[in-house]
Amino acid sequence: MTSNVAFAHPIGQQHDSNIIVQTNTQTIPNATAADIAVVCPFGRIAIGGGGAIGTGGIQGGAITTTGPFPATMLNNPTGWHVIVTNLSGVALPGTAWVLCVPRS
Repeated sequence: MTSNVAFAHPIGQQHDSNIIVQTNTQTIPNATAADIAVVCPFGRIAIGGGGAIGTGGIQGGAITTTGPFPATMLNNPTGWHVIVTNLSGVALPGTAWVLCVPRS
C-alpha cells in the first residue's frame, strides 16, 4: 500500500478566516503502529481533519483509523486522531491535522 491521505485540506486555497489548522507530526519507527492526535486551541471545536504517513509512493505505510475525538464529545469534538501503521522497513513521518472553528 502506498502512503495515504485520509482527508485533504485544500492547502493554498482560500478558506474561512475563522478556520485554524493545527498539525502534529511524529516519526513512526518501522513495524510500529501509532495513534497521532492533535487538538484545537481552547474555545474551538473540530470540524474536520485527517492524516498522512510517508512522503508519497512509499510502500508499507497505511492509515487504519481517522476521526474526531474525544469519542464522548462527538457533537463537539475538540481534536482529531489517526492511527497509522508503518511496515515500510524504515522510519516514516506520520501527521495528523484538525480544522478548528470558534465554539458557538
